[in-house]
Amino acid sequence: MITYDDFLKIDQEVKSGVIQALDYLKQKSMNYILFLAKGEYKFQYEYSHLNLNPYMIDSREEGWKDKDRSAFYINFMETFYTFNNKKPTNDDHNRIHMELMIYAHIWESKHFLRQLYRLTLLIEGQTYPWEVKIPDMGKHNLIREGIRTPLRKRQLKLGSIISKGFHTSLRNAFAHSEYYFNEPTKKIILETYSGKPWDIADLTFNDWSKRFAYSVLLSYHLNNEIYIKRQSVIDDFNTDEFVIIHPITKSRFRAIYIKYEHTFDAFRFVY
Repeated sequence: MITYDDFLKIDQEVKSGVIQALDYLKQKSMNYILFLAKGEYKFQYEYSHLNLNPYMIDSREEGWKDKDRSAFYINFMETFYTFNNKKPTNDDHNRIHMELMIYAHIWESKHFLRQLYRLTLLIEGQTYPWEVKIPDMGKHNLIREGIRTPLRKRQLKLGSIISKGFHTSLRNAFAHSEYYFNEPTKKIILETYSGKPWDIADLTFNDWSKRFAYSVLLSYHLNNEIYIKRQSVIDDFNTDEFVIIHPITKSRFRAIYIKYEHTFDAFRFVY
């Protein structure tokens, strides 16, 4: 169960945390533009007979692939989190099962994690990471050490937001269907519990609702705020053209202009 007021507080916390991180990058580095432009390395073009440069901008392939899942998350929230008359959500087991599935999908999504990790690397001051690899296994190490810890060191709220949403024990139990509901105690029991200090054996339905809210709202606001920042980029910088450092090969680079076209919400190279 989660109350209307608690959900609103989490929503505002997550939204402000995402905006804070994006604004931090905007102030620190012009790679902010490349982040908005979705610069990406496409390995399939590396040895293409078409002789294409594999370092692309405005790559929307992953977002397109994730479109249906994102639409499902939004529809789910609009269905079950309307808070009619500001009444709290109930502890319906069917709804919680669906939440567990959504939770696992979010924290396993390479598209979502790649956005978070690339943002974190840039906040750390690294050169633009065109190729960001997300491991098939051991994503918890990347989330904790590669994303959460660096954000916390810079006292960015996004680090604590990740802590309030993600927990390895939850992800493991849900991914392997090793959990069950204890209705009398209103708890989710995790059968993956190992007794290690970082592991958890259970959590209440109320605690679960908050972790789910932090996770699904982070997924939503990250995508939405990036879109909003793209829409305002011309006003923010008083220009629609920007200089980026563009790789020609893995070891050769050139300065090149890219242009944002607001009408089409698209970045393109200026030749």
